[in-house]
Amino acid sequence: MSAVVALLAAARSRLGGWLAAAGAVLAALLTAYAAGRRDGRSLSETERLARALRAREVRDAVERDLDRSGDADGELHRDWRRR
Repeated sequence: MSAVVALLAAARSRLGGWLAAAGAVLAALLTAYAAGRRDGRSLSETERLARALRAREVRDAVERDLDRSGDADGELHRDWRRR
């Protein structure tokens, strides 16, 4: 009977070692996954901000061009009077 108990104790200690190793590997994988998600999220946010900045620059350029062009209605009226 004591031999069976000794075999079970040895199996339990080996199993505990394997479970601890598997748990450590799983923890490392989860940590890498979480870090990747965090990096991906920050990269996505950076790209979104860059697109928003570019859109703002284009919008400002269009508004500046429109301000420089003057009054379209006044130009048409003036051109019509000349003829």
